[in-house]
Amino acid sequence: MSGVEDKNLDSPKIVQVAWTGVKYAYDSKTDITVSYYRQWQNDFRVPSTCSPANGFRSSCSGYLNEGSLYADHHFTKRFDAYAGIAYSNVSGGLAIAIPHGPGVPYNYNSNLAPTIGGRFAF
Repeated sequence: MSGVEDKNLDSPKIVQVAWTGVKYAYDSKTDITVSYYRQWQNDFRVPSTCSPANGFRSSCSGYLNEGSLYADHHFTKRFDAYAGIAYSNVSGGLAIAIPHGPGVPYNYNSNLAPTIGGRFAF
């Protein structure tokens, strides 16, 4: 737990989350889904220590954005296969690599995550 910041809630921490998406039935067996997620937080340390010179901490304002595309095809009533890709990026206080220590940023602020698989329902 070396990366935990104690006493960093000097003012209210406000985290907001919004998302939207669309699911489209390409045909009777194939669905395509597109979605977008956003999370952002305020700077909740008083006085603020957030600046490029001081380094960012998890108490600094920041955001996370993620978009994804997903397709699902039902071969039978019980078996389907899916493929998707998601891209996300973070900044500010949400880009701190806790538990590596306060002020230690991630090596990369963006992530591309492909996935593919199949399901069999009993």
